[in-house]
Amino acid sequence: MRRGRTDAVGLLFADIANPFYPDLASGVIAAATLEGFEVFVSNVGINGERQTEAAMAQLDRNSAGLLFTSVADQDRDLLESLTRRGVPFVQLHRVLEGAAADSVVVDNLAAARELAQHVAGTGRKRVAVLGGAGASSVSRDRERGFREGLAMEGATVVNEDGLWGALTRESGAARARTLLSAGQQVEAVLCGNDMIAVGVLDVCRERGLRVPEDLAVAGFDDMSFSSAGPLQLTTVTVPREMMGRRGFELLLRRIQGYDGPRERIVLPHVLQVRETTG
Repeated sequence: MRRGRTDAVGLLFADIANPFYPDLASGVIAAATLEGFEVFVSNVGINGERQTEAAMAQLDRNSAGLLFTSVADQDRDLLESLTRRGVPFVQLHRVLEGAAADSVVVDNLAAARELAQHVAGTGRKRVAVLGGAGASSVSRDRERGFREGLAMEGATVVNEDGLWGALTRESGAARARTLLSAGQQVEAVLCGNDMIAVGVLDVCRERGLRVPEDLAVAGFDDMSFSSAGPLQLTTVTVPREMMGRRGFELLLRRIQGYDGPRERIVLPHVLQVRETTG
């Protein structure tokens, strides 16, 4: 507005019902507003099936650049096409390695390893992992970190079925029911996000399981509800609003003509030990 016109950027994310994304969007919008930019938001679908369609629609609206939050392997052709066309874009949260773009992330591998070490360090050696979508770099890094952290403490992953799934409460509950009905001895569940963890806790209440005495549960992302009231979920804080702010700053720099080396910003994470792991 200081320049006498209003510019715009596009923000694309997978699931508006997931509280992770509105928090991230608030950071983008706050930073963009300071620079006189509007933010057009597109929901690309939980599986990213509308990613290309949404990106093209954003460009049709004359968006000066794009912020992607949920890229997966199937989006590589799209990102390469945008690079050839000279469209500035930034990857937030999820990344495609090799894409010619700046990115803002947390070290999901290290964070998941730390969380798993904590859980196994409380004496739980038979641990289930309920991750997110296997196509997501974030979910893959968290799953790998869980395995590494458990192995470092002499613990094992007891499930391969149900390892991957949607980042939703419903998915967490459905997979927890299957897991607990299989007759395996499970001492803890590591979840790909806090929504999955809430679904697991729902099933614990259904079955009269005490948390953490009978089953320890840990999530990821530290959503606002995770420390509310009696929930007190052990999780990892991901600075979502900061991620959005820094992502817009990187995008603005490219829009303004910066052509230097691509930058990856790795934001700090914090392990939050609460009552669900004792």
